[in-house]
Amino acid sequence: MVTKSRQKMEELNKIDDFIYKTLNDLLFDAVPEFKTVFELDSSNYNFSGGLYLLMNEFASFLAKEIEIEPAGAVVSKAFTFINQLGESNNLEVLNILKVGILEIIYTEKNIDREMIAGCLSEKLQKYFYEFSHYYN
Repeated sequence: MVTKSRQKMEELNKIDDFIYKTLNDLLFDAVPEFKTVFELDSSNYNFSGGLYLLMNEFASFLAKEIEIEPAGAVVSKAFTFINQLGESNNLEVLNILKVGILEIIYTEKNIDREMIAGCLSEKLQKYFYEFSHYYN
């Protein structure tokens, strides 16, 4: 017999799986260049904290692309995706965005933070600059 508590936890896991699959699909559709670098079997949505790791990898990929060609098409597509996520009111999506992408980019040594902020929506600029309280 499944307890009510256990059933609720299973529902939460389904939400996590849905968020993972949706953000994964959105990312790979928006920035297909990342998909070729980060091959992931998109038919196997195994949520075990993988979304944060995926977004960390994406942020590192973006940082390298910014160093190579800051005004390039890949960088533009990436920031379109990031700003699209920033329009969400879902707290989990926003947390993934903050911790999984913005914080990683903020801590990159060879990246111009003002350039990054200029590519972010006003809402995301606030989140981005909050990291100045924790990092130099």
